[in-house]
Amino acid sequence: MMLATGVALSGCADDEGAETPAPVSAAPSSGAAEPSTTEEPEPGPEDTWADVEDPATMKVPLKSVDGVEGVRVWEGSRFRVNPSAVIVAVPSADRSSFQTLTLGSETLSPPASSEEAVRYWARSSGLVEGRAEVLDPVVVDGLELQHARGRNGVEVVDGYLYADGAIAYRVIFTTPLDYTEAQRDEAIGQVMATLEFE
Repeated sequence: MMLATGVALSGCADDEGAETPAPVSAAPSSGAAEPSTTEEPEPGPEDTWADVEDPATMKVPLKSVDGVEGVRVWEGSRFRVNPSAVIVAVPSADRSSFQTLTLGSETLSPPASSEEAVRYWARSSGLVEGRAEVLDPVVVDGLELQHARGRNGVEVVDGYLYADGAIAYRVIFTTPLDYTEAQRDEAIGQVMATLEFE
């Protein structure tokens, strides 16, 4: 028995030096495949803006935003820091309109369904006239954020929201109404590609 086991583990060679396969065990099989311990864990979802070619380059101080490690914004931006948020603005080339970003966090925020979170944000932000449209969620630095879009008289408002019961993040962009979808996607993607959570 011990010899057979040794041969099964090591295999054997014939006269030509070629290895012959180890004998197959005759033990009955339960039919269920045993889980492999060598498989790598499945990767998380890919970041929505992982392939942005021209990310923003201007670093913003984030000491007041809990749970956010870093973000870069558009060159030429101006910003101010509130107790729980950073508000950034950059004028358009003709200075007739602005792109803005508001990035904030709240601790111990109650969890909510994605639609409830979006509806509450739209009502309470004061930025959106009428109802916000719930869009597909996005992934930023490994976190899935809910996405809503609304409008007011002068701008389009994109809100990205995350809450897990311990902390909530809100990332809000406003862009001019006359932006094309490509311009809007580029402006948002340049910043979102740099956003890092702790």
